[in-house]
Amino acid sequence: MAITRTRVADDTWVFTSELYAEVNAGLVVTSEGCILIDTLPFPSETRQIIEFADRICPDGIRYVINTISHADHVYGSYLFPDAELVAHEKCREMLARFGRKALDDAREHTPELLKVEIRLPKLVFSEGAVIRLGDKTVHIMHAPGPSPDVAVVHVREEKVLFASDLMMPVPLIASPLSNLEHYKSSLRKLHDFNLESIVQGHGDILLRGEVTSSIEESISYLEDIQALVDRLMAEGATKHDLLQNDVEQFGRSRIPLGGLVQNFHQANLLYLWERARARQRRERAAA
Repeated sequence: MAITRTRVADDTWVFTSELYAEVNAGLVVTSEGCILIDTLPFPSETRQIIEFADRICPDGIRYVINTISHADHVYGSYLFPDAELVAHEKCREMLARFGRKALDDAREHTPELLKVEIRLPKLVFSEGAVIRLGDKTVHIMHAPGPSPDVAVVHVREEKVLFASDLMMPVPLIASPLSNLEHYKSSLRKLHDFNLESIVQGHGDILLRGEVTSSIEESISYLEDIQALVDRLMAEGATKHDLLQNDVEQFGRSRIPLGGLVQNFHQANLLYLWERARARQRRERAAA
């Protein structure tokens, strides 16, 4: 199946998976080679990016950036043995700890992954990094929240930000590795950039007129679902009561990602609910 290719600036392209949750990867073309931001989940999809890059960039892909350790962003990294692989130190750590086991499990259900290998980044950073290649400057910055290893990538000359899973059609925090306060802080920092567009980790590209409002709406969503859980918990409500609160009540559409948005929303509510119950039990035990 063909991937979707979108030109977001003169020398920057976005490739969207048609096979898994509309995950996005990016290609920055410079006068001295290309910079690839994430890969797509399946080798057949990432090879389509390689074919395109070979046509428009004779110097090839020089750098590959992993913005997060999740499989759908990194499984194509092994297809670039001659490129420098760049990531946050937490991303490398999580790939080393969990990547191979997760890949072995995935191979049992997905034959196309049989030849995939986990490649560990060699160029790692703690706070941020800069890649200057040809006529482009790419800033990579740590942006924890949905996971402690997330990084965002700013293509300065193109005014494009690749936001990884920090920006999605609905924020996803249903993970023990997520941190709500870090998430909101990382989102607020996105206001510091002068952007023409934001490429979300999954789903549609946000254009200039949507950038500021989308960031604020994501922060509001996280605050609102936490407030909902706190209120219902105080009222003695049940999980059933909790799940009556549809994603559309929080200003989000059900349509993106083939309807997965509602699933993500419910997972968020249940995660916060269980976390609040655990906190409540600890407080009662300490009383």
